[in-house]
Amino acid sequence: MRIPSTRILAACSALIVLATLIAWPDASITKAKPQSDQPIVARVTIEDHDQLLRFVTLGLDLLETRDGDDLFILTTHEQIERLREDGWRIRVDDEMTTQTARFSPETFLDGYRTVAEMRAQLEASAAVYPNLAEFFIYGQSWEKVNTQGQNGHDLFGVRLTNRSKAGPKPVFFLMAAIHARELTTSEIALRLIDHLLVNYGVDGDVTWLLDEHQIVVVPVVNPDGRVVAERGFLQRKNTNNTYSGACSNPPSAGNQSGVDLNRNYSFQWGVVNPSTEPPCGQTFPGPTPASESETTAIQDLVRSLFPDQRGPNDTDAAPMETTGILITLHSFGNLVLWPWGVTRAKAPNAAELELIGGKLASYNGHTPQQSIDLYPTSGTTDDWSYGELGVASFTFEIGLATGPCGGFFAPYSCLDGGVGGEFWPRNLPALLYAARIARAPYQLVHGPTPESVIATLNNNGQVELRAVFDETRNGGQAIVAAEFYVDVPPWRGGVPNPMIAADGVFDSATERATALVNSASPRSLFYARARDAAGNWGPVRAAHISRQIAGDRERGKIIRPMTGRNVQPAQ
Repeated sequence: MRIPSTRILAACSALIVLATLIAWPDASITKAKPQSDQPIVARVTIEDHDQLLRFVTLGLDLLETRDGDDLFILTTHEQIERLREDGWRIRVDDEMTTQTARFSPETFLDGYRTVAEMRAQLEASAAVYPNLAEFFIYGQSWEKVNTQGQNGHDLFGVRLTNRSKAGPKPVFFLMAAIHARELTTSEIALRLIDHLLVNYGVDGDVTWLLDEHQIVVVPVVNPDGRVVAERGFLQRKNTNNTYSGACSNPPSAGNQSGVDLNRNYSFQWGVVNPSTEPPCGQTFPGPTPASESETTAIQDLVRSLFPDQRGPNDTDAAPMETTGILITLHSFGNLVLWPWGVTRAKAPNAAELELIGGKLASYNGHTPQQSIDLYPTSGTTDDWSYGELGVASFTFEIGLATGPCGGFFAPYSCLDGGVGGEFWPRNLPALLYAARIARAPYQLVHGPTPESVIATLNNNGQVELRAVFDETRNGGQAIVAAEFYVDVPPWRGGVPNPMIAADGVFDSATERATALVNSASPRSLFYARARDAAGNWGPVRAAHISRQIAGDRERGKIIRPMTGRNVQPAQ
């Protein structure tokens, strides 16, 4: 299969955007909007918990950020006046309001990929890496179901694993863009796919992750809504208009058709966000649990990936050996969230969820907290996946509310730089850590983390193995031992070999360890792990011999896939 060049894709995407605007003239955002329709960000001061519960059921466009007692909504002048008349303490936030006015369809020509281009990339990746990537369709969007396939989209994803290695394998599931306008989330998901495929066989850590795991990625859960966002509208929900025919068309910031898919899951549906919410509001949960085809499809997909590992009662803890981890990407707020969002009660596995969340946040610099600390929610992804299946589940809220890289429509360049940006380099280490602990996250988070492993071929033919272990953010116990394995990891019956502390003794929460290997294959994979004073083994991290990697690069054995317009494969 011949993969088209980035220049061809750029030209095609320009035609896609142009054709979209011609097909739907009302969607052109270059046309001036009346002042009353201009989106505004306002902050509302909440005085107590009862008032908070009442506010989150008004169907307003709540943003995933808060400042003390202040919540933020995307709204209009007209809606602000109505809220003031009802007694709410509300005022316009000028700085955040400026973030909503800068998007144009040309944003996509700068790098963001459309739904069509996302699918094309995943299909191309599966063609270039048939042993590592499998493209799949797991359902159909609301529009496709209800127009007999004339409109709408297939729901698609990719499964990454070395198919020549037998399972069973633990699963890391990553999903993005359940809220259509959260543009950066899909790009991070797509870049993770690129990073893993391009670096397989080159980077030892990536190699073992695909050898020993299934990493399943859905880059856009809500494709119908995403297409509306591509036209410049602040679409959050899907596009189901059967419950809300009187909603604004085209959609406005606070008035749009559709169901909030992240309030539509079947676990604890309707507890906080009931079906009596305004159908044109942003958190309308649908008329019944999992009423939307997008929701039923993603629930069925997740059930196919993870066994049910938790008891039937809300107070039943998942066992410590529970396998699998799930992350759903949102924006914005710079938060790492975990269940519950429906109640202030702690989840049965709260201690482990908090440890994992804190460790993830130590990589991306976000604030870790229980979901309800943002505001109460029900029928959400992570409450459902943990509540029904016991899977360790987390939400990343990526980006700030303000600044050059703030808001839903951050410039594409913010993925790699910019004030408040660098979304990709900040989040990649967190995603890789999640993958490393997927075999048993509730157990492995208690053990030391291998922050780096390097294998170097010395001039005398020996391999020097060096590793850095850290438990300061996930338990704080002293590290008391470290070991390595050659080619065969411990769960496949590999033989452990001791490492020694670089300073002579293992006795602190951060340790450097070394070992010398007298003979090894040039393509050997070295796994390293450490144990703390409480007996907890942490996850492994792996490395190839560095000199051999350089040789492979020089011989040109690495095939790089297409990754979209003006996007280079992650290094």
